[in-house]
Amino acid sequence: MLKLKDEEVLYMLETQIPELLERRPELEPRAFRAFLRVFTTKEETAAILAELREFHGEFLHFRTEVNERFEQVDQRFEQVDQRFEQVDQRFEQVDQRFEQVDQRFEQVDQRLDGIDRRLDGVEGELGSIRNEMRDRFDLLQSFLGRFQTRTGRSLEDVVAGALRAALRRPDIKPEQLRLRQRLVDEHGLVSRGRQRRFEVDVLAEDGQLTVFEVKSYCNADDVDALLDRVVLVRGLNPGRVVEGVMIALSIEADVPQRCTELGLTLVHRGEVIPA
Repeated sequence: MLKLKDEEVLYMLETQIPELLERRPELEPRAFRAFLRVFTTKEETAAILAELREFHGEFLHFRTEVNERFEQVDQRFEQVDQRFEQVDQRFEQVDQRFEQVDQRFEQVDQRLDGIDRRLDGVEGELGSIRNEMRDRFDLLQSFLGRFQTRTGRSLEDVVAGALRAALRRPDIKPEQLRLRQRLVDEHGLVSRGRQRRFEVDVLAEDGQLTVFEVKSYCNADDVDALLDRVVLVRGLNPGRVVEGVMIALSIEADVPQRCTELGLTLVHRGEVIPA
């Protein structure tokens, strides 16, 4: 049997398989199932399904809230219709009461202005809810390892949405991200004399860099690997504050203590455990 070299296997995973799926997208389900069999456990799959069920519940709650909002708007319009009917009746009854009718119109206009303002508020709330749900969906996609971009959105947009949902930081913007940065440990900061290569995802803010990792399942080795990246980025950026954040859907029991010992922030199921 022909045995592939490590670099050949990596080349197939990084280049040939994406090219194959681009040519034949109908093969994606088979490739994804194969990926799950190799890289995920029953516990990871159960955790992902639990997150999906929680997402479905939140979506139902969101849909119920939207329906209630529209029912309120419908009731407001019904009230306005009733007011117009009263005005029509007054026109039919007495021509001499034009002044009173004018006053009624002014009242109606005021009520319409109030309705417009309330509708603007409802639209703003719906937009906020829609953005939050999109960010949560981006976070779920990242746990599944499927950073898929949609029409009009870049990879930075999707990752920024995932970070906003995980860290509860609505201020995070796509332009602050430096994704898949390839770094070489030329001075042996973490590799003991060997020039190891690393791929790093960084959130860059004023004077501060945050090296982050998003995983569906995290163990102590994953935490140690994140620390290596943090140490390397610190060594390459003297004078800047560099922190590390591990975002995980499911974790081993010793991960929280390990993150605390190494000074790394852990985000697990919506809870932020600071370093």
